Amino acid sequence: MSSVDATQGESAEIEAGEQCRLPAEHHQVWCPNCSSRLEDSRCKLVCRTCGYFLSCADFY
Repeated sequence: MSSVDATQGESAEIEAGEQCRLPAEHHQVWCPNCSSRLEDSRCKLVCRTCGYFLSCADFY
């Protein structure tokens, strides 16, 4: 078996059974109103779509 055959065999195994998993994001980075991603703005997380925000005091 050549190195090319071995590489193709490994990629076929990955495609067949294993999926690449992305690290999970914290739920606080998503807007509870419109499900858009919240953006950092100093000491707040702000939704640019609907205007929702979390201040630093809301985290505790």
